[in-house]
Amino acid sequence: MPVESYRALHDEVLACPRAEERLAALRGETLAEIGLYALRRILDRSQADLAAELRISQSAVSQMEEGDDVKVSTLRSCVHGLGARLKIIAVFDDGDTETAVPIRIGPDPT
Repeated sequence: MPVESYRALHDEVLACPRAEERLAALRGETLAEIGLYALRRILDRSQADLAAELRISQSAVSQMEEGDDVKVSTLRSCVHGLGARLKIIAVFDDGDTETAVPIRIGPDPT
């Protein structure tokens, strides 16, 4: 039977057993794979706007988005400029379970 609208399709999908769990897992996987370029585009920010906020050049933003070895401090500044906080998590996978441990960068607070 053809679906007449997005709402009908949405309701049909959610009526399937365990649909909420599967959709939540897919959202998590999607977010786990997002890069800086995609994040900036989703937030409808231009490289020039972000560069101005970070007080760097537009080409520096481009290099950061394309780079594969970005400094943590640079990444933290970029993410903050997009309105978020940076969290670094180490994931330990023993085959049956996955354990996520937040990692703090910098000296221990006293």
